Amino acid sequence: MSRSSRLPMSWILLSATTALGVALAPMIGSAAPSSAGYTSPLGIAVAPDGSAVYVAEHTADKLAVIDPVSETITRTLGLPKGPAQIVVAPDGKRLYVSCAKAGVVAVVDPATGRVGKEIKVGAWPWGMALSGDGGKLYVCNRFTNDVSVVDTSEQVETSRIPVVREPGFCALSESTSTLVVGNMLALGSDHDPKLAAEITLIDTTSATVSKSFRLPSGCNEVTGVCCSPDGKWAYAVHLLSRFLIPPTQIERGWINTNALSVIDLTTKELLATVLIDDLTLGAANPYGLTISPDGAALFISLRGSHQVMTVDVPGLHRIIDETPVEQRPALANDLTFLYRNGVKKRADVGGLGPTGLALFPDGKRLFVADYFSGAVSVVRTRDLKVTGSVPLGDPQEMTPARKGEFLFHDAKSCMQEWQSCSSCHLDGRADALMWDLLNDGLGNPKNAKSLVLSGVTPPVMAHGVRADMRTAVEAGFRYILFREPSNEMIDSVEAYINSLEPEPNPILSMGPERRASIERGRKLFDDPEVGCSKCHPRPLWTDLQITDVGTASKYDRGDGNFDTPTLVELYRTAPYLHDGTAVTLSDVLTTRNPEDKHGHTSKLSEEQIDDLVAFLLSL
Repeated sequence: MSRSSRLPMSWILLSATTALGVALAPMIGSAAPSSAGYTSPLGIAVAPDGSAVYVAEHTADKLAVIDPVSETITRTLGLPKGPAQIVVAPDGKRLYVSCAKAGVVAVVDPATGRVGKEIKVGAWPWGMALSGDGGKLYVCNRFTNDVSVVDTSEQVETSRIPVVREPGFCALSESTSTLVVGNMLALGSDHDPKLAAEITLIDTTSATVSKSFRLPSGCNEVTGVCCSPDGKWAYAVHLLSRFLIPPTQIERGWINTNALSVIDLTTKELLATVLIDDLTLGAANPYGLTISPDGAALFISLRGSHQVMTVDVPGLHRIIDETPVEQRPALANDLTFLYRNGVKKRADVGGLGPTGLALFPDGKRLFVADYFSGAVSVVRTRDLKVTGSVPLGDPQEMTPARKGEFLFHDAKSCMQEWQSCSSCHLDGRADALMWDLLNDGLGNPKNAKSLVLSGVTPPVMAHGVRADMRTAVEAGFRYILFREPSNEMIDSVEAYINSLEPEPNPILSMGPERRASIERGRKLFDDPEVGCSKCHPRPLWTDLQITDVGTASKYDRGDGNFDTPTLVELYRTAPYLHDGTAVTLSDVLTTRNPEDKHGHTSKLSEEQIDDLVAFLLSL
């Protein structure tokens, strides 16, 4: 079987039509094969009066309604593709569900169980926040890198506010008129030692960004965000990756740690970033975050460790306040700060892969969406005891690909549970950081790579030191997770990675002017005088060769030969080149191509560069 014949058919069709400059409307695909047939609960919310619990079944494209008294399902209804998060109107008469793959927010009437209007927003809508009066809905659009403002009375988007990169979750502080947005990935050169994801603060009165600041170096994958009930504080959970240190060991958070950041919304400053791990046990992949009605406790879902953590908020602020200001930055390296001060505790959640969290109005019960179990756990908040579990459907046996998806997100497969494969490969893509892995010796760090199509584009790694993706998976278990994998584990993760399908860039849905630019860029790409298609031929957009194109940098050892990467999903994989020094595709074609070894682009006009970039982003 040829490599191209093993590609997902939907991707081949999209690639072909894009390459011809026609049929450029976005293809909204179905769930990845690894998730087919599973409910995969993700977002969860509780009615203001406590009459119902609502669950977004991400891969089943459904909304489940749970009776919190009997803890049983009372209704299930269909939704547009990829439901992710849910917010409930203050009067409980409307639900808003972000549907990522469909690019809409679905408006649901919980009384009738019907989906009303589908509000068009940006690409891949995810986290949301609703104003106290229910009049404005804020929606994080991950792939258009902006936040939609929706007038809920008219049910239309009224404006978009640009942020930094892949906004995933947000929370609203009405007392300070501030929307707190967590950008999931960093934006910048991988040679920047301070590279980190940012928190963006939006002034909701003017609908403009009031401030955006980086978290400490290495912070990325910002997920859960919430505000204190009085609106004075914001909290965000995320990873803190030690990307400046060669990953020669994993004990005591050597590679990845897991963190909580506290933001003062009065001064709009970061108060502190603290680690939620224990000294020899990681709290891997924090995801959901919510706060009790009285503001006394934070609850965090640990997706990789399959646990829930609670943090004593007054205790947290007390121990931070007792730390001299000049010493607070060091808290991001103190694995015992929360533990030794007795302000956190953690417990198994009863299910696998906990994601979304929702508190009952009285704060006594916590409902937890268990992604891989296809169920909702009910947890008593005072002692984190699991008191019940609500299955969302009949139990489904894991296919090899689904088991691989689970293992990919499972920190139990890692020594001391510090991280999972997804810690460096969010959604199977890349974390936008540079790592000095043991694959090719120390002292030559490389940009993390997306795993999409890696099974059909060997060799693997920047220098091509792994013959194929399977070999790379086995090495990842041994040298990144520090575990010896079984053949079944390798088979399963390989099946999951092979199931990953490219997602089309939202650029494809833009107007005729943009489509014309893409078509002009396609002609430049195919022009022999420019030479792009020679090394990046269709349908894989790579010649599968190791080549020196003049991109070696000061950190590289040996020759300057590197694997020719696929160009698929370039819009998601910045920074570019093997060393991550090209922040934009324009940089790839200009400042990082001074000798025309990476395509003959020096004589192209600025408009032609823009057109070529537009085409590359469309792949």
